[in-house]
Amino acid sequence: MFFFGKKKKEKKQEQAVPVANKEELIAKASEKVTELESKTGDERVSLLNEIGSLYTQAEETDLAIKYYEESLELCKQHGKASTDLMKLYNKKRQEAAEAKDDEKVKEYMDKVQNLMQMSKDMIRGNA
Repeated sequence: MFFFGKKKKEKKQEQAVPVANKEELIAKASEKVTELESKTGDERVSLLNEIGSLYTQAEETDLAIKYYEESLELCKQHGKASTDLMKLYNKKRQEAAEAKDDEKVKEYMDKVQNLMQMSKDMIRGNA
């Protein structure tokens, strides 16, 4: 059993984004952030989702959440932002659980539940 946990940890470390690639992704996301000032409407939502995706790939979860939340707030539609946000919230919830931070676990569980409710409301046409 000990060996299984060790192998799992080693595998996770192997899957981490290489530093050079991570820096490249962050630089690309930063460039896109400067473009936000000139974007409105659907273009802004699309760019916010792209930035969120770049930060997700760079394993910058908090920044990815920030841009996906803004995107979701602007469009109020269930789509890429809410799907990716749910994954990120679940990741943060898992990290909080491992750190035994019950308040953060509850916070991220509530955020996931809110997204699920939003999705149900969209399906019913109540949004």
